[in-house]
Amino acid sequence: MSMAVVLAAGLGVAIAPAGPASAAISTGRIQLCSQGNYASRWFYENADPANGNAFAGWVPAGECATLSVPRFGNIWRFSVQGRYNTSNDTFTMRYTNTGAEVLMTSQTSGRKFASLGTTAAGQHYWTEYPNV
Repeated sequence: MSMAVVLAAGLGVAIAPAGPASAAISTGRIQLCSQGNYASRWFYENADPANGNAFAGWVPAGECATLSVPRFGNIWRFSVQGRYNTSNDTFTMRYTNTGAEVLMTSQTSGRKFASLGTTAAGQHYWTEYPNV
């Protein structure tokens, strides 16, 4: 049985404007910039169902959040959800490299991602940027 938890406090979440990232993200950290016209968040799927799944807090449109990959459990599979501007309903986005998975542990090199597009059907997606 898996459980969902909201993670933000205790993960070292830092929120900043979504302008061009100027610094590399360190080991065990992952960044999401909401560059579309909507808020977005990480969904973490734990490879060990006993540890459950989790959501990170919402990153408002035009901002970035960097957080630490949780240490409990082994491997986390990340995906991105968006929130409509006119309601609290959410949608799951496609990754630009169809079929690609983002798998991380607390020991994985840092990575940078962005949600892009609009809330219109089929117009939202997320992508990875070089970690420089």
